[in-house]
Amino acid sequence: MHIAICDDTKTFREELKAVLLAYKAEHRLHIDILEYPSGEALLASGEVFDLVFLDYQMPGMDGLETARRLRQRNIACCIVFVTGYPQFVFESFEVQPYRFFVKPVAPEQVTALMNAYISQQKLLAPLIVINEGEQTVIRASDILYLEGDGKYCIVRTAAATYNSSKTLAQVHALLPQHCFYRSHKSYAVNLYAISSYEKDTAVLVNGEAVRIGRSKRAEFRRVYLQFIRDYYVKV
Repeated sequence: MHIAICDDTKTFREELKAVLLAYKAEHRLHIDILEYPSGEALLASGEVFDLVFLDYQMPGMDGLETARRLRQRNIACCIVFVTGYPQFVFESFEVQPYRFFVKPVAPEQVTALMNAYISQQKLLAPLIVINEGEQTVIRASDILYLEGDGKYCIVRTAAATYNSSKTLAQVHALLPQHCFYRSHKSYAVNLYAISSYEKDTAVLVNGEAVRIGRSKRAEFRRVYLQFIRDYYVKV
């Protein structure tokens, strides 16, 4: 697991890192933890992280803009905002934070977050796509959406597009049902990848849009809002 701590306060970074290292030792996990004093430094590293603890207010680039740019690179990254100003929680929704902590952060909060994160990741099993004899392993969390193409299925990630010899229904059945929703007869969307939605479209973090069928609109709103409550911001 690759974790970043991005905060302009060195003391906070060191304290949080100590808690994470204790969790790592107790649970015998492989965790790499890197520290950054600014959003610019985090982005300049070029690293791809599974989990990022991100200060909301920092000199230079603030946490929200840093999160926007992280999302463009990696939709699967879980972002945990940390701030002394809880009023910013609603502004943060556009980048779908996993948690929003108000300083000071207690070790028990970090432990609970790590337990929840690890349990959730167990639901995101990898998908193996076989096309013309070539096998590709794709993390479910990297998939933006599936698109039906006749008897076949197009698997779209932020980085590439893959063609599967299975149908959309068959591929969808292999993916975690808590976050992959059949929004249209021709589409199944990763709810983690949605940045906003309108009446008949879901806009994804990479700017693409996926259709929401007329008969699915009310159900989509209900399912998506419940998903947000269950898997995203906890203040």
